[in-house]
Amino acid sequence: MKSMFNKSIYVWGAIISAIIIVISLNSLVGTYLSSQRIDLTQEKLYTIADGTIETLKSIDEPIKIKVYYSQKLGENYPPFKLYYERLRTLLKRYQEISGGKLIVSFYNPEPYSEVEERAIADYIRGIPLNEHGEYGYFGLVANNIIDDIEVMPFMDLDRDQFLEYDITSRIFSLANYNKPVVGFISGLGIDGVIDSQGGATPPWKIMGQIREFFDIETLVDYRENNAKLEKIPDNIDVLFIVQPLNLTEETLYAIDQYALNGGEILIALDPATTVAAGIGYDKKIDLLLSKWGVSIPKDYVAGDIKLARPAQVGDRGERVYNNYIALLGLTTENINPDDVVVGGIDVINLTTSGIIDISPDSNLNIKNLFATSKQSMKIDKENVKSRPDLNKLLQDFKPSGINYNLAVRIEGQAESLYEELNRKVKLGINNANHIQDGVINVILVADVDFLEDQFWVNVKDYFGEELLTPFANNAAFVINAMENLSGASSLASLRARGIVEKPFILIEELELESEKLFREKERLLAGELKVLEDRMMSLESNAGGAVVLGEEDLDLFKNFRQKAKDVQQELRDVKLNLREDINRVNLIIKVVNIAGVPILFCSFGFLYFIIRRYRSAKAR
Repeated sequence: MKSMFNKSIYVWGAIISAIIIVISLNSLVGTYLSSQRIDLTQEKLYTIADGTIETLKSIDEPIKIKVYYSQKLGENYPPFKLYYERLRTLLKRYQEISGGKLIVSFYNPEPYSEVEERAIADYIRGIPLNEHGEYGYFGLVANNIIDDIEVMPFMDLDRDQFLEYDITSRIFSLANYNKPVVGFISGLGIDGVIDSQGGATPPWKIMGQIREFFDIETLVDYRENNAKLEKIPDNIDVLFIVQPLNLTEETLYAIDQYALNGGEILIALDPATTVAAGIGYDKKIDLLLSKWGVSIPKDYVAGDIKLARPAQVGDRGERVYNNYIALLGLTTENINPDDVVVGGIDVINLTTSGIIDISPDSNLNIKNLFATSKQSMKIDKENVKSRPDLNKLLQDFKPSGINYNLAVRIEGQAESLYEELNRKVKLGINNANHIQDGVINVILVADVDFLEDQFWVNVKDYFGEELLTPFANNAAFVINAMENLSGASSLASLRARGIVEKPFILIEELELESEKLFREKERLLAGELKVLEDRMMSLESNAGGAVVLGEEDLDLFKNFRQKAKDVQQELRDVKLNLREDINRVNLIIKVVNIAGVPILFCSFGFLYFIIRRYRSAKAR
């Protein structure tokens, strides 16, 4: 009896001790480790990026952040509560890293309270909670000691994967009073257009992204006379040139001297733009490219069947939806991992991109930043103008087996183009200041369309505010390049997060193979249809003359429409069967991915049970 009593004491003592240990551990974790997390995601989305740590440690003056979050919002919409907890944890971690220079406070704006009034005064936007006119708030406002303000009016769930970037970029803006200066030269109205009637076209979203980190000084745009630009100002940290038009020799010489004097340049030139009415760039700049050891052929663009993205071409009722081999979705396989400027970049979308040829005689160090796959070819740019025939482009496709350069970095000792220009027009320069040669650092992209909104970002109106959700790293690449060239503090390790394509390689290969099979079958059936059409034209010609048609020809004439329908139906059946094969493999892979681990654990458990039972039986 006493033995049983002692055993009960031991059991209850162990239970109470376990409870005390659990409570103590929870208390310690809550106090000292509440902001710590184990990140098991492949892209490390929840690990503080190096760029964030660098930004937080560089804060010299205190930055205050006020977070407004309505608890009722979380009660009505639980995802917001989880998002708020993630934000709270992140900001606590930020405070620790900043050494107390980041001061964070949290407020719960109850309906009709003073806190709600302060939230509204801080430009925080609410969403309706009920029919009684009550609003829920979830946003933040940050300011530095000179009263610069950054506001996130509402924390939208669609930007969950960009949370760290959204917070860090605002802290970065407040901590850096003097932004690097970008000198802007363009022949397109990508920074906004005001027409003669007073109408306005807003800037492309890429310009707003650049302004978050740089001050932009327009040197030459599509409305101005380029003759007045004879020297790049000394305050310019990096030169951004986009599809320039009507360049004078003096402006070209100014760019040449800026590069040779150690100035950094990011330049985008496109032989066949899809946007901006297909405006080409001034060919005089080809003279500068030749001095840098590169050229962009003007008559063709890059096509790639492996990287082709779906596109829709044509008017309503005549639309064709198919893979467009000139619309390229580049992934990490096509991006050079050795250059820091593309660090973390996973997806780049290009459209009717030119091809950069490298001169075999060049002594400069020229390396590609991104290129096509080997399943690519050169396409005559006339075939991608206006309304391209997607099916014909696919039918005519013949892979070259070459990786074509789409963007390159050019470094090394280059010579001035002064002699070539001076032969055309007397420049009248001061030879005392002339630079004959120097080390250049230039990033060249053979595409301009990739800057346009539709190829990298979704834009939606969110309670009066524009919400940008990138689906490609186009903007991240541009800003990374400018930071790298200008020597500015970099958020490259953070900026490209949240946009990752991890396709099933097997399915991609099946889709590519099925496309080839379909095109081959289509070619054969199209050949049959062409023979039939030629025969019909011959019959119609004979029917209009004196020749009497035979009974066989008459039957063929009558059944032509049905035969054409049969050919089209057979093509649809081929496509459907190939799609069903791909869907079947897709389903199997998904089932294996989802159920594979549970099945594996159950198998191990069952095996362990069998072995244990066998050992027990053997022992008996």
